[in-house]
Amino acid sequence: MTEPNEPRRLTPTERLHEVTMAAMTRAASPPEHSVEITRNAKGVAQFEVTVRGHDLEWVIEEALRSFRHLGDALPYPVENGTA
Repeated sequence: MTEPNEPRRLTPTERLHEVTMAAMTRAASPPEHSVEITRNAKGVAQFEVTVRGHDLEWVIEEALRSFRHLGDALPYPVENGTA
């Protein structure tokens, strides 16, 4: 049995309600974006673009824009006229 000064423990349903209410009132976090640029053994730049957001069309446009920009800045090396 609990001591008189010890607070009552919440039931699983009460705890679930508290967690749900906290999640509903939490402000939405801003979308996260990341770019990773590495070079492989041949010295060729390799990049990965990650774009997150709520609007799929915007996410696609932003990812393609970033990918094209990186491709222009770090082009694939051409050797002897072949790729």
